[in-house]
Amino acid sequence: MICKRIKPEPLVSEYVKEYLLLHMKFDPKDIQPVKAYPVNPEEGMTFQIIGTINAESPELNFAEKRAKTYFFGLPSSRQNLCLSHEFMLVHVRFHPGALYKLTKIPMNELVHKNIDAELIWGREIEVVNDRLSNADNYDEIPKILDAFFQKKINQIKFDFQPIDKIGRIIIDNPTQFNLDKFASNACLSHRAFEKRFVRQIGITPKYFARISRFYQAYALKETNRGLDWLSVAIHSGYTDYQHLVKDFKQFAGTTPNKLINESDLNPEKRLKLNPDFVGV
Repeated sequence: MICKRIKPEPLVSEYVKEYLLLHMKFDPKDIQPVKAYPVNPEEGMTFQIIGTINAESPELNFAEKRAKTYFFGLPSSRQNLCLSHEFMLVHVRFHPGALYKLTKIPMNELVHKNIDAELIWGREIEVVNDRLSNADNYDEIPKILDAFFQKKINQIKFDFQPIDKIGRIIIDNPTQFNLDKFASNACLSHRAFEKRFVRQIGITPKYFARISRFYQAYALKETNRGLDWLSVAIHSGYTDYQHLVKDFKQFAGTTPNKLINESDLNPEKRLKLNPDFVGV
């Protein structure tokens, strides 16, 4: 079994932040594994090699079975990912805006949605899935994906522009968001900047910064359990604890303490594969 973050090759890393390789097995007699998945500043792609994922959004009263390989946009509300007792998958985590460049899908059309990757890239996905399923070992999997994404990147006919890097800057420093500064750096008016940002990432830059701040606070507490919530709030740029609670209720559908308790039941924690791991 494995729970590992893997860096892609240098060319691919301009578009792909990381591969997340998961392979877990539970006794069929055990309770079905469920992953608490709050809103986060992430867009990506998932290759299911073994098993299935069923997702439910309690606040939206919505449930679905995910395609074998799918693109996913930014989530807009809390999800619970219900996994088969044995599952093996690779999450491809793109840098903000990279999925738009690779697929030409306006990301505002993909917010809290998933699209079967075969509908966009056709037989290429079937070929990659076959190679992943027949990989001799875990080390072969990122090599297969690197080769695939290098080919897709080589087909892109335009270069990076200043606006393409702003999503990364916001994720790293959400409290430093400044519309005037970012629009100026992108050489665009406020209106043009926000319109481009929504098309490439899915939501407004201000809302993206808010989600990034929330997830930064969640990750900080996950990896520093001894830190009290007021300290987490201050370190993450909140003016007080109550503003942090408000975001947790909106983006996780629960209170801060309850989300941390739920995360302790996540599959990788139950198997003790990576006790400091945050995120799917």
